[in-house]
Amino acid sequence: MSPNPDPTAPEHRTTSRVWARPSAPATLALMAGIAASAWGVRLPEAWLKPLLAGAVVLLGLSWWLRLQGRALPLAFLGLVGMALGQQALAPAFPPHHLAHLPVDQEVRLLGRVDKPAKLGPERLQLVVAAEARHGPQGWRPATGRLLLYAPKTEPPPVGARLVLKGKLREVEGLKNPGAFNLARHWAAEGIFRQMSVRQEGDLIILAGTERQPLGERLRRGIRELLKNQDEVTRSLYLAMLLGDQGEITQAQRQAFSRTGTSHLVVISGLHLSMVAAAVYFLVSWLLRRSAWLLLRVNIFKISALPAAAAVAAYAWVAGGSPATQRAEIMVLSYLLLVFLGRAREIWSALALAALVILALSPLRLFAISFQLSFVAVAAIIMLASRWGVGGSEVDGWGGRSPRWAWRTWLRVKGGLKVSAAASLGTAPLVAFHFQVVSLLGWLVNLAAIPLMLALALPLGEIAVLCQALHLPALGEPFLWLGSWPLRLGYRAIEWAAAVPGAALLVPTPTWLQVALCYVLLLSLFWAERPRRRWGGAALAAALLAATVVLPRLEQPAHLEITCLDSRSGLDGVAVTPEGRRLVFSAAWEGWPGAGGGGGFGALPSYLHWRQFRQVDAVLALGLNRRNAAELLSLAQQFAIRGFWFRDAGELAPEAVELRNLLGDRGAPARSLEKGGPPSALGSVTLTYPSLGEGRGVGLLLTWEGRRVLIVPPRSMDDAAPRLPPGGPPAVLVAPGDLAAELAPRLRPQVLVIYGEKWVPPASALPVGLRALNTAQGAVTLAVTPGAVTVQQWRRP
Repeated sequence: MSPNPDPTAPEHRTTSRVWARPSAPATLALMAGIAASAWGVRLPEAWLKPLLAGAVVLLGLSWWLRLQGRALPLAFLGLVGMALGQQALAPAFPPHHLAHLPVDQEVRLLGRVDKPAKLGPERLQLVVAAEARHGPQGWRPATGRLLLYAPKTEPPPVGARLVLKGKLREVEGLKNPGAFNLARHWAAEGIFRQMSVRQEGDLIILAGTERQPLGERLRRGIRELLKNQDEVTRSLYLAMLLGDQGEITQAQRQAFSRTGTSHLVVISGLHLSMVAAAVYFLVSWLLRRSAWLLLRVNIFKISALPAAAAVAAYAWVAGGSPATQRAEIMVLSYLLLVFLGRAREIWSALALAALVILALSPLRLFAISFQLSFVAVAAIIMLASRWGVGGSEVDGWGGRSPRWAWRTWLRVKGGLKVSAAASLGTAPLVAFHFQVVSLLGWLVNLAAIPLMLALALPLGEIAVLCQALHLPALGEPFLWLGSWPLRLGYRAIEWAAAVPGAALLVPTPTWLQVALCYVLLLSLFWAERPRRRWGGAALAAALLAATVVLPRLEQPAHLEITCLDSRSGLDGVAVTPEGRRLVFSAAWEGWPGAGGGGGFGALPSYLHWRQFRQVDAVLALGLNRRNAAELLSLAQQFAIRGFWFRDAGELAPEAVELRNLLGDRGAPARSLEKGGPPSALGSVTLTYPSLGEGRGVGLLLTWEGRRVLIVPPRSMDDAAPRLPPGGPPAVLVAPGDLAAELAPRLRPQVLVIYGEKWVPPASALPVGLRALNTAQGAVTLAVTPGAVTVQQWRRP
């Protein structure tokens, strides 16, 4: 019979300490309420106030009667979380707010640049605080923040006044399953409207006589200091010092992603912790030189104050992005506990930081940086403490080897433990958000963090300090010294990223699978009793395997076609009754000077959400620079058996890279007109009706006598396309500018419109026709021998 666990054992203290303080369960209750409101569990506003008031009364009574229990306080915090979440998603705007102005109508605004600009490869992104709008009665006050996209140009400084003209639009992401929730992301920043300007005259930067803010002058000085550095040093230092990733190339992003080191180029808690630690130990070392101070003050508490000041200054110079603010609050919370003499209360610091962040902006709960940061710290506390080195091992090392040798070994081993714990703890969330799991991240971080953060970052900060003191000549040597460990750390990352199998591409796990992964990890590494450890691990592993295997055993009994909400034009996926998969895509022609699409498009995220790893055929009915990057991303992340395309414009560099990639894999891209596209996929027949001389082809899918006709976008000067002979199709998928023209001629049962936000009025459509628009959500068609079932996806 095994003895009972010792309550004084370190692992028991670690386990119980999580719940010993009320801050941890209180924070989790608040998070649950916010998550419930965002996932569709919402209470009517008329109920919230009475429920909260009743909860307050019950809390007062329980305190007066000295009743024990946590259920009531946690329920109250859950209601508070729901109220905060609902208010953040749909706030009450003041009368002059931009949200009250009509969308899709041209408006002229006056405002100021509110945040440091982000300069991308093809466009400029600004956050503008509105001050006034121009109407029939002249200029009138206006409030609210606006997300502005403009052609690539020299970014204006923070505080610069702008006059801009364009159409206001709601901030909307792609309305597809698995797509990033862009509206919620910007709602966390209080931004609910966006505008795009395409002409130089639509954006005017006004000349100002006032002096630029000090923070903006410092940021410009840092950019000037880095101007003459090589591309790698400049791009990495801009990201690490200012949080500006505009010069990080796609190749660099892929290297960081494959090695699990993306956190190095984001101003995270690790960066601010390094700054705080450096200042804390430097100040405490200086103060310990004085015996008079040692006898009269607590050196360690006093040292926390300049460390906090250094952290606040670093975050301020970096521009105060959401990730930077979150990291700042986390580090300052811990420094506060150090100052109060409670440095070992790490769980309290973590909970306090989360409470402050969520109270200021509840929707930060869904930010990727928030989730990864807090989970990484929690994993380090919970897992690394279990992998501690016993005293006998230390004594053995000390007896056999020199003191410096076993000290070095213990530090290396401790670094491996921390890196492995953070990598294991964040792996399920990284798989959910990025569909990649790095296998070498725990080892690469052990080399990259000391080089890039412990050496390069402090030297860069000293150079920044010299620049702030108007001593650039003194700062350049420090910058030159810092460039060596910076480049060396990046070379290690590049080398590890090039290793075959350095990372695994995985489909997007469901939230149930993410939860089961954490149950498995906690059972294996944190459970105290062997029965709980192995029993919980076996149960979690069995359920996880069931969630992966069982959906693959189900064979569809119909033809399924999903038309996605897309910014480039037509994007969709067809799945045959045999489970064969077909991807079709066609892009609009861009206006002169228009930017291309991004690799973060509709197709990759949807296929990851469906947990597909292979595509049998890709038909690019129109390939140009607007969808080439998305299809390249598709080819990089999925196994594609066949690819057919039609050039529909200028050959983009991404299209050339796509064709080279497919050729290297032994499945070269072939022409739709001359390359013999597939005539069938399983039991589904594929035909390609001509749309006219030189105008490409459409796609006609036939199964069990029912036909689905897919018409790609037409060129700007094209006439109506010629359609194939035969009976009316059951479903017509057409662009918005052709839908009203083609529907009366073909008389389909279902009309799916893409590329426009409107649906033709019922008077312009045949009687009984059901029309849907992908701009309102992805449309899934289930084609059976007897009928066509339509379902439109709605975001909760």
